[in-house]
Amino acid sequence: MPDLQAAPILSVKNLRKSFSGKTVVDDVSFDVYPGEIVALVGENGAGKSTTKNMLCGLLQPSSGEIFVAGAPVTQIKGLEHGISAVHQELSLFQSLSVAENMCITDLPGAKANVDWKQADRVAQEQLDFLGIEIDTKASVESLGAGKQQVVEIAKALLHADKLLILDEPTTSLTAPEREKLFVIMDRLREKGVAIIFISHFMDEVYRMSDKFIVLRDGKQVGNGYLKNVPRSKLEEMMVGRTIAESSIDIGIPTDVEAVRVQSLSSYDFHDVSFKVNKGEILGIAGLMGAGRTEVVESLFGIRKSEGEIYIHGQRVNKVSIAAMKKLGLCYVTEDRRGKGLFGIRPVKENISAADILRFVSRRIKGFGFRGESVEAQKIVKKMNVAIPHIDSQVNNLSGGNQQKVMLGRWLATQPNICILDEPTKGVDIGAKFDIHNMIAALAKSGVAVIIVSSDLPELLEVSHRITIMRTGHMVGEFQRDQFDSVKIISLAASSAFEQAH
Repeated sequence: MPDLQAAPILSVKNLRKSFSGKTVVDDVSFDVYPGEIVALVGENGAGKSTTKNMLCGLLQPSSGEIFVAGAPVTQIKGLEHGISAVHQELSLFQSLSVAENMCITDLPGAKANVDWKQADRVAQEQLDFLGIEIDTKASVESLGAGKQQVVEIAKALLHADKLLILDEPTTSLTAPEREKLFVIMDRLREKGVAIIFISHFMDEVYRMSDKFIVLRDGKQVGNGYLKNVPRSKLEEMMVGRTIAESSIDIGIPTDVEAVRVQSLSSYDFHDVSFKVNKGEILGIAGLMGAGRTEVVESLFGIRKSEGEIYIHGQRVNKVSIAAMKKLGLCYVTEDRRGKGLFGIRPVKENISAADILRFVSRRIKGFGFRGESVEAQKIVKKMNVAIPHIDSQVNNLSGGNQQKVMLGRWLATQPNICILDEPTKGVDIGAKFDIHNMIAALAKSGVAVIIVSSDLPELLEVSHRITIMRTGHMVGEFQRDQFDSVKIISLAASSAFEQAH
């Protein structure tokens, strides 16, 4: 329980940050006490990341006051003040060991003679404190996403014993991995470590947090104890409007087959068969590593596989990305930064990238591609992308707006079969609502949609049918009137032994 009798570990008053004359965080004030978990929530672009970066010392505030353990500081120097952050993008060296990563900023021993045994001992003691079993000599690249997240937290806590900032820590975690993380958070709370918890998942916010701070358009629009505020009210504060629950009209599928997969197999999955009709949304559920992404990548021609693929009743003899695009398929990757977007290029170029040949023949010397800007404007308006200009660099957009740009790129190709891998990963509830409505609109227009998602409530919301994958096999299927979250999770997570008995 938080110690409200002690002085706040962190107090910020009238915190403000401006870039090039534009204020992005304005008049933010709050206190964080020992053993307290405070949720920092808001839509993408609300100012959460900028606030986080000021609190851990990556940015200097333009104005405002900061107090650490009651003492005023002009700028937080994170590790010196016992404050550290685990950012959304992990900062681990994949080829180094767990111990090397955890001690990288303060290796024990002389400069020219590192005491690796001591590094292992330090790392092991920290992992033992967190109650986690990980081999300190294992390379980080050999670990799953959940264990890498734990290593990042352990690394941060080696140098920060007062306040830990967790930025979207569960985005890439499976349900069991999330549970382990919550156990660690509770353990830290019991030890008096305060946590600022940034998350788009409202169920996690209400489960783990004591208090909340809401940012919208850079301003603090709400704060208080979560027990006093219903979820609907909190969401309304975040987006500035009411988000209706279960209000997505996904329409009724046709009985006309759009895509059929028979006995598809590869290194990561085996004997996978399914079909999707025009106007139907098929959700693919399963834990990380179940083979979901590998299946849809094979369907789009990104990876090789054996088996049969039929598009509109015709077998595809040579599966390739080019062939599938010509047949009207589109694929939106789960890794928008690594594989999806050209971060340093403008929005208009990212939107036209999937259909660039349409503009090449209309190039105007000195002016670029004729029609490219017009098309980009249409997509930006249709997808409700919040940007200053279509020439804005994609890296400067919020996560939700980046996701909309990537979706818009493929919608510009006017697909008739749309494959979406984690379409709302890392986006806020407002952007998620917009994307869900876009998916519903696609289906109602006759497009067949396949969605891979680790967010089961999302699949329950937008799917006509859900199929479940486990260890490379499809192990179950539910029609919409049969949806049962407990049974779906059980099928996805249970072992073959448990299923047999």
